[in-house]
Amino acid sequence: MQQVTHPRLHIRDAHDAHVVFEAVRQGFLAPVIRRLNEMERGMLVRSGAIFVWVESDDDSGLKRWTDGRVWGQSRMREPYLFYDEKMPYDAAQAMNEANRAPTFRFVDGVSRPGPSSSALSHQDRATTHHPGLVKQAYSAWVMPNPQVRPQKWHITAYFTYADLPHLPTIEHDPMLSTIIVPAGIYRTGKTRSRSADDELAGSSRGPTDQHATNSNSLPSLSTIQPGVEMYPPSPSMPRPPHGARLPEDQRVIQMLNSRHIR
Repeated sequence: MQQVTHPRLHIRDAHDAHVVFEAVRQGFLAPVIRRLNEMERGMLVRSGAIFVWVESDDDSGLKRWTDGRVWGQSRMREPYLFYDEKMPYDAAQAMNEANRAPTFRFVDGVSRPGPSSSALSHQDRATTHHPGLVKQAYSAWVMPNPQVRPQKWHITAYFTYADLPHLPTIEHDPMLSTIIVPAGIYRTGKTRSRSADDELAGSSRGPTDQHATNSNSLPSLSTIQPGVEMYPPSPSMPRPPHGARLPEDQRVIQMLNSRHIR
C-alpha cells in the first residue's frame, strides 16, 4: 500500500515546495509512483496530506493525478493552483442559496508573520468557506545536471479551511527544516514571469536536443511564447529607423487609402 509523501504540512510558496522536492530527491521522503486505488484514496486523501509524484511519458507511471473527487474551477494564487471540492447538497439548500442576497467580502491584506502563503491568500479571497477539501497543486521542472533530461515533478496537497491555521510549516518539521535547496535544480512549471519562462526554456530540452547545452542553443518551439522576442534580429536583416514604417506596412496603408478615395 502506498503512503502519503508527508502526512501533515502547510506549503506556502515555491520555496516550501522545493524543500519537499529536495527531501524526496535525497530519499528522506517517498514519492507516489502509481495512481491511488480506491482504498488508498479513502484513507490517504485528507486535510494536511502532501503527495509528490513524477509525471511519466508512458503508461508505466503517473500521467495525471486522480483522487475520485469532484472539484470546482481552478484558481491561480501564485505559484499554486487551488480547487475547491464540490460538496453534495439537496435541492432545498440550493434554492436557499439562490434566493440569498449576495454578500461581499472585503480583504484588506491581513498582515501575517513569516513567508506569504498562497493557501491563506486563497482563503482570504473565498466568499464562503465550505467544509470540504481544498486541493493545492504545484509543478516544477527538475534538472539535477545539464546532461540529464529534465523531469516534471508535481505536488498535490489537501487541506480544509478549518484545519489550515493548525497545519505545521517546514520550520516545525525537524527533517525539512534542515534541507538546503541547491540552486538551479528546480524551475517553476507554471509561471507568469518572462525571466522564469526563459530559464525554463533553457532547461526543458527534449531527448533530441540534449546535445545543445551551450548558451546559444535554441529552445524548443513549444517554449516560445507568442509576442515575446526570443532572439535579436539578424545583422543581415537591419531594422528601419525608429519611427519609420516597414515597406510592407507602407504598401498596405497606401492600398487602404486608395480604396477610401474611391
